[in-house]
Amino acid sequence: MKWLNKLRGKTRAEMVIIYNRTAEQEVMYKEQLRIRALLGFEEGNDTQNWLRIHQIMLDHEMRLIDLENKK
Repeated sequence: MKWLNKLRGKTRAEMVIIYNRTAEQEVMYKEQLRIRALLGFEEGNDTQNWLRIHQIMLDHEMRLIDLENKK
């Protein structure tokens, strides 16, 4: 927890870490954002995104069960 002591007394702006992505990382990040948008995820809404991923997983599971039962 020594890292926490370093943050005491600093403003939020002082705590912001600038992260520079490589060109390859930037391409992957943009692809990630595109896919998240297609799946219905909202930027910055972790609660809604948590629910959405579980809805997707449940839907996938139900489709597999339906396919297995058709055989």
